[in-house]
Amino acid sequence: MKLPKYITARKGSLHYQRQYPTKLRHLCHTKVFTRPLGLSANNVTNNEITKAALEADEAFERQLKLIASSDPDALSATDKDKAVIEFLRKRGLNKGAYVRVAKDAAISAQEEAEKRQLQPQEYDHADWKIPEMDDVLDKQARGEKLTLQDTIVGDAYISLINKQEAKPKTLGSLWAEYVIDRSIDVNSRVGKKYVNYWKQWIAIAGDAVIGPLSQAHIREGLAAYARDRAGKVASSSIERELAPVMACLRLGSEEHGFDWKLRLPRIKKTTPNSRHPLEPHQQLELIKAVLTQDGIKPMYGVALLLCLQGGMMVSEIGRLQPEDIALDAVVPHLKIVNKTKNDDRKRIVPLVLGLELIKAHLSETIKWLSGSTESTPSATLKKIMRRTINSPSTSVHCLRHSLKINGQNAGVSVLTLSSIAGWHDPQRKVSEHLLNYGSTGISQSAIVIKLRDDSIIMHKDLITLEQSLRADSNVVAFG
Repeated sequence: MKLPKYITARKGSLHYQRQYPTKLRHLCHTKVFTRPLGLSANNVTNNEITKAALEADEAFERQLKLIASSDPDALSATDKDKAVIEFLRKRGLNKGAYVRVAKDAAISAQEEAEKRQLQPQEYDHADWKIPEMDDVLDKQARGEKLTLQDTIVGDAYISLINKQEAKPKTLGSLWAEYVIDRSIDVNSRVGKKYVNYWKQWIAIAGDAVIGPLSQAHIREGLAAYARDRAGKVASSSIERELAPVMACLRLGSEEHGFDWKLRLPRIKKTTPNSRHPLEPHQQLELIKAVLTQDGIKPMYGVALLLCLQGGMMVSEIGRLQPEDIALDAVVPHLKIVNKTKNDDRKRIVPLVLGLELIKAHLSETIKWLSGSTESTPSATLKKIMRRTINSPSTSVHCLRHSLKINGQNAGVSVLTLSSIAGWHDPQRKVSEHLLNYGSTGISQSAIVIKLRDDSIIMHKDLITLEQSLRADSNVVAFG
């Protein structure tokens, strides 16, 4: 595995190592900043390395500010809290480590009787671990201004022995706890969205030290966010964006006893945008252009074919694995099983239209989609559709609704539609019983054969178009 810049393997574990700028070395008394990542060099994923490297980059930048600046306000409240945590980590400590230390009951009784200390107290342990605190106290006694580093030392010392100070100090620091508690992969598509939602909210609400007025600050921040986003996105989008923010704040309140009573602000409901299905003549026009590759690249055509006959999202296509693909089976099909929106979306999609084009170009389609964010290919396909059928309001998602209309017009059952497209239906059994079958078992299943036959009925006119194009010797050969 190729390691990112500044990451090295040492004695089986990974470390972040980066040289300090030359102009600061006289202040830090060393050339190199080193930080263990807590990862094994022999058992680690790329995502784990990327996440740890980003955290180490942040720690390095904080360290530069600590070295270069004497201003106690050079760091934000959240960054200062992270600097405290980093200071303690280097000494093998955590906040609250000495809030309560083990003591001998007999000696404690003797102390009470003699009114004198006979065994180490909480502050003694903190003194031994952070001897620099004596210098900080001396400065305070002389009335000298404390430096940024002094405030970090002082905050770290107090956080060891003070239960209240051991709690997260800022709203921003709650997010890291939430990510760990919910095992959120911040490098995944969903994880990146959650991180962006939090950053957008904290930028509008403003980070703040947690205290008696925090609940009011949070409520105003939530309301301000809703006002800022109103008119830019639908009300459902505002609620979706605030969901991880609310979950994070509620977790922090429960874990640390802040006793916040939080609820979403009033969000004015908006009418969702209509998803217009393609008219039959528009479907014929689009599929003809796809099959003849008339201004549509094969990999784009494959995506459109799958979205129409399987109600698929481009992200579902991009996540297909080799074991999910059975194009040469008796009933050619795809299994949609990887990171679906919900369990109802796990399904088997029989393929009855454009099979030769799909066989020839599915792999490059998957490569294109898996290497892009979901919005990029959706935008590309939307432009192609609007240009091809001359419809300024259509989008890829309209193909999913076109599937439903095709099925309803053909008289197929709601169960068939929900089974192919992944809509909820209490009678659906295909996902539960067949998703772990091999291609032979699936092709022999009466349920899947029924889905295939109903698909043929649904797309009858499009299949007839494909057959007529095959008979035309002028059709561009697939591949």
